[in-house]
Amino acid sequence: MTDGLAARLPLDLLREPNLRRLFCAQAASVLGSSMMPIALSFAVLEHGGGASGVGLVLGAQTAPLIVFLLAGGVLADRWGRRVTMIGSDLARAAIEIAVVVILLTVGMPLGGFVVFAAALSVAAAFFHPAFHGFVPEVVSGKRLQEANALGSTFNSIGSLLGPAVAGALVAWTDPAWVIAIDAATFLASALFLAGVRTSSSAARSSGEDESFFQQLHNGWREFSSRTWLWSLLAYTSLASTFVLGPVMVLGIAFVGGKENGAAQWGTVMAAQGVGSLLGGFAGMRVRFRRPLLASVFCTFGLGAFAGLLAVRAPVYVLVLGSLLSGAGFALLHILWTSSLQADVPPDAMSRVSAYDGVATVLSMTVGYWWAAPTADRVGATSLLWFGVVWTVVSAAAMVTLPQIRRSAPGTDKGEADAVTPEATLEAREASTTH
Repeated sequence: MTDGLAARLPLDLLREPNLRRLFCAQAASVLGSSMMPIALSFAVLEHGGGASGVGLVLGAQTAPLIVFLLAGGVLADRWGRRVTMIGSDLARAAIEIAVVVILLTVGMPLGGFVVFAAALSVAAAFFHPAFHGFVPEVVSGKRLQEANALGSTFNSIGSLLGPAVAGALVAWTDPAWVIAIDAATFLASALFLAGVRTSSSAARSSGEDESFFQQLHNGWREFSSRTWLWSLLAYTSLASTFVLGPVMVLGIAFVGGKENGAAQWGTVMAAQGVGSLLGGFAGMRVRFRRPLLASVFCTFGLGAFAGLLAVRAPVYVLVLGSLLSGAGFALLHILWTSSLQADVPPDAMSRVSAYDGVATVLSMTVGYWWAAPTADRVGATSLLWFGVVWTVVSAAAMVTLPQIRRSAPGTDKGEADAVTPEATLEAREASTTH
């Protein structure tokens, strides 16, 4: 299944200044963003919003992504990805600084928190598609998977540390100061990104004579013309809706009792974060001859987790299932992103990756929405078993597709564009097509 293991983790990639700055920007941004839900929740509670207010505000953080991710993808390809990411960081920092001032002076009503969360979400929608399209401008060729895996590892570490740090800070000080720290991380991210130098700005010059909607249509054409791309995205999105959503919504009811269920479920969810780290390490070290086929089986950890919940397995067994689920999804993201970057034209990368973002947010939203009402009708255990069956049957359907069983996308383009951390900027200019 594999071509072999790398001799070591690809930390040598960090010797390349541009990639090091990019990863530092990502780490700062993720650390701050993972602190925000906790800080925001406690800020809402302290200002009288209640539990329903917390749900409304957190929902406002995701809903705008469904609309604005596509716009973010178009504008990132049109304006240039580095400029778009810096603008997103600065906008989020400015929004948060303004909110901190308001919270520390006159306070904020629930409607203000909703507007704040939605504004942050809109600004974030311009960052994520740009980031996925920007990585191939910094490193390309055979090292793309390693770079994506390294970035995924930093992302997992930040996602683990952020909530813990936020919880400690909220207990010690006002939640507004945690939001201020998040603003500082966005400023740090913008500073790191300002130091990244790439060999081309073709993404900005591409399609300058086309309208916004023409560029959006061309992005859809690039996306829909690749069977492996839309079929794998449909597969993973439906797994999020039919399996991951019910697991997240119903899982806590299957763990412990009223007194210790929340703590035990927290332990199970922490194992998912550890699994994400392990999946990142696997993405660094293992190179698959058929990455699309391997990615199909990455969802089996989630299916196993759903099955363990359905049989009401002990907590220590659920921890193992959660770990496998997290590892599988992290590796799936790495293989997906690397295949996308290898096969999609650079000037359309952000637009195409935006469709991935929209599908991910929409599928999770539907999964959260439908799980509880459906469980009330058919039973929570039956719904979890449906997720297990869906995992196996949908995977069996996917492996029948020739495009999924083929070698890595983009391998026919050759490997001459591979770069090493020691490569000079001039060498990348000669080997990178924009």
